[in-house]
Amino acid sequence: MTSSTAQPWIDLDVPASELRLDPTLTCGQAFRWKATGNSEWTCALWDHVIDLKQTQSSVQYRVLGQLPAARANVEDVLRDYFQLHIKFDALCDVWAQTDPDFAQLRKTHAGVRTLRQPVVETLLVFIASSNNNIKRITMLADKLCQHYGQSIATEKGIFHTFPTLQRLNEDPDIEGTLSQLGFGYRAKYYAKTLNMLCSSHEDPEAFLLGLRTVPLDTARAELLKLSGVGPKVADCVCLMALDKSDAVPVDTHIWQVAQRRYVGRVLDPKEGPEMLKLLSQDHRDKAVALARQLRASKTPTTKTYEAAQQLFIHLFGDFAGWAQGLLFSGDLGQEPKKKSNPAPSKRKTTQSLPPANERKMRLRSSVKD
Repeated sequence: MTSSTAQPWIDLDVPASELRLDPTLTCGQAFRWKATGNSEWTCALWDHVIDLKQTQSSVQYRVLGQLPAARANVEDVLRDYFQLHIKFDALCDVWAQTDPDFAQLRKTHAGVRTLRQPVVETLLVFIASSNNNIKRITMLADKLCQHYGQSIATEKGIFHTFPTLQRLNEDPDIEGTLSQLGFGYRAKYYAKTLNMLCSSHEDPEAFLLGLRTVPLDTARAELLKLSGVGPKVADCVCLMALDKSDAVPVDTHIWQVAQRRYVGRVLDPKEGPEMLKLLSQDHRDKAVALARQLRASKTPTTKTYEAAQQLFIHLFGDFAGWAQGLLFSGDLGQEPKKKSNPAPSKRKTTQSLPPANERKMRLRSSVKD
């Protein structure tokens, strides 16, 4: 076990309008950050144990501990992890031209960012997400790290790094071990996926990272070859680890959001043309056709999940995945709270189909430095 001394706090100089830790780290995209103090969150990220603190004006970080071989610049790592080069406010400006409700969402749910997470961690954690909830996914991720990761002792306790594929593949009975740890039927998915990756690629982690440079449909197709990876899991990995900001994971909840928020408005004779004014005529026609398809279906099906996904892509273009994340967070915020401090919400994980090849690319220049 490695033991380290905490370093001083350093300001990331990012306003709350661009990054808020609580909603970003608890909305179902990351599962290993622990609330360890007043507005403080801690996680073993790569080779460091990183402490984050939300202040009224910014976000601060400090290193609580690290492995002996750790060399990365932690501030650079965090800026990349939170994708701070992408301006959340600029995205909301563009989205509000399509859906004026984003003007209010940017106030009530400011700073809810999509993360750029380690690809191995994202893949393996989301394999555990099917038919599961945030609390149990978190428990399984913790068990995986505690059993196979490296431990780092800090003033806030012991934290464990996420294991590498090589480390996991060293276990000759990975399926049996994971079954004992409570992974159930998912244990065989991990065993098969590890075998597929490690037997097919000299450097499987480099292969997965390389999917960041290929088109969305290509990355999706490669992920779908792996055991335990359906369309929904593949879309989550693409969006949250592989730089595919137009990937839109669709589950029952997001299908309902599409039905409730957009079908009637897109088809409305007055509101529809205003909502679709930024789109080309071809995209307008396709958005209307998708809305009609969704209106005709009162219950979710495989085809209507695909229609909901494509409707988001046509409406919000290159950052449709980010828009979906903010809508999900905002929609949860409208639900009545039964307790003053409710448990994390449970998300269903119904699968979706691949997005269409045709996507608009209208936002990148306006939201990046």
